[in-house]
Amino acid sequence: MGVTVWRWTAGVAMGCAAIAALLLPFPPTVPDTWRSAAPAPLAAEFAALTQVAGEAQASVRSYRAAQALDRWSAGRAGADTALVRFDRNVPPAVAGKARSLVLEQWTALAIPVSARNAEVFVYVDSTPIPLADNATASRRWLEPKRLLDVTYALPDATDGRECVVLVRLRGVSDADVDALRGSPLIGVCGFYAAFGLPGNGIRDWLAGSDFRFARRSTWFVPRAPVTDASSLYELHEASARCLTGDATACRHALRLQPSRAVRAPEPGHRLEWVLDANTPSSATGPAFLGDGDEALLADVVRSVGHERFARFWRSESAPDRAFLSAAGVAIEPWTQRWLSRVYGSLPPRPSARVSDLLWLALALAVGLFVARRPRERVMA
Repeated sequence: MGVTVWRWTAGVAMGCAAIAALLLPFPPTVPDTWRSAAPAPLAAEFAALTQVAGEAQASVRSYRAAQALDRWSAGRAGADTALVRFDRNVPPAVAGKARSLVLEQWTALAIPVSARNAEVFVYVDSTPIPLADNATASRRWLEPKRLLDVTYALPDATDGRECVVLVRLRGVSDADVDALRGSPLIGVCGFYAAFGLPGNGIRDWLAGSDFRFARRSTWFVPRAPVTDASSLYELHEASARCLTGDATACRHALRLQPSRAVRAPEPGHRLEWVLDANTPSSATGPAFLGDGDEALLADVVRSVGHERFARFWRSESAPDRAFLSAAGVAIEPWTQRWLSRVYGSLPPRPSARVSDLLWLALALAVGLFVARRPRERVMA
């Protein structure tokens, strides 16, 4: 029986593959791991230690916030309405230099601001919190070493109308005061100083995301162009779908859907309305709009102007209706364009060029011509 050349070739290839599979020492498949798996008891203890450490840090932040609010409340009586106030334990020389540094940041907003709804309160506190109540651990502290700490007390944590930037200086040296120059202090309180109290609809929306969309009041700084192309692929699924024009996904990314809302702080617990600038916002909830979502509303101010944004900020309507009324464009397509500016546009879909189709047609014609030629047979 005659056998064609291609059948001989296929038979030889299959035989070689079978011999290689039997004789070659292929290494066993090992799953990729970044660290070795700890024994069950050790893993349980590590998880418990991580939980206790997190609770300790949260307790320290709550203590410092309560302490700062008490000092701010004690110094309010008889004080003039100013954008910068100081605790009585701040030396006059330090207060004078710190006042000029803080006022520079207020002036940089480039929008008229008022002390009616926002201020910066500076106090000095160098007392450490030991790791444990014994002599061995007396020199180890729970708090990391820093020159200053910044927290934002929202109106629900103060008197119902003021957003207060609580600045804790850990010393009175020149280095401690100069740290004010390189630290962004205004934060979310810049919106309250420039636009007043938000309407109920906007306030509830921001509270559902722990105010992460308004953490930065940097509308006076132009948005830098996209430099890291890989950041596009780190977006949440909702943001990635929003980039394609999916309006429903944009609403999910903006937390406009009730099912996506994060639990808002309870009105009766004022410390839950204090935001720690040193705690990343990703620790309080997923970054549905990526790491740049802290400046989302600052970019809205830059995009639509401060007068239109003021109408949006003070609106009692839901955020989507308030945005459409103030900006004249729906919030979903605006968010899509914002994602494109911040993270870059989606790469174009692959498409066949005319030259590719011509080469494919030529290769197909050659293949058919060769296939139709009579094949030589090899006698067994």
